[in-house]
Amino acid sequence: MDLKKLFRNKDAVSPVIGVILMVAITVLLAAAIGSTVFSQGSTKSAPQANIDIKANDTANATGIASVKFEHLGGDQIYFRDSITKVTASLGTKSAAVNTSSLDNLSVGDMKILSLANTDGMNIFGTGPISGDIVNIKIIDLKTNQLIINKDVRF
Repeated sequence: MDLKKLFRNKDAVSPVIGVILMVAITVLLAAAIGSTVFSQGSTKSAPQANIDIKANDTANATGIASVKFEHLGGDQIYFRDSITKVTASLGTKSAAVNTSSLDNLSVGDMKILSLANTDGMNIFGTGPISGDIVNIKIIDLKTNQLIINKDVRF
């Protein structure tokens, strides 16, 4: 065995091994990314509904304003189990509305919602008065997505 000849021969397999290692790393990365992406569950979407919201002409016995919801089509909206939240905003004041009186809202239903909190008090303190615009939002709490965002003129 000639040692001089052995060390002079620079032809080696390192380029081939390098390419094989790069391919292996690429395949492993692709498998890791693919398993992460495909292992996530499907995205849930909020109920899709067409709801008309209007100011109710008559206030309740305590003088608190109310709005009328009319379900014109789409999915049923569930208020009973605190699955859905309604918020109302007047100027800089914004608060959650007590929806215990709504139960569920199906296609064709018309329900009145008083703009009161859980204590039965006006969520704005005073108002709204004639001409005020109140922004009403219905939010699905399971998906944390907006179902309706509508401005209502009183």
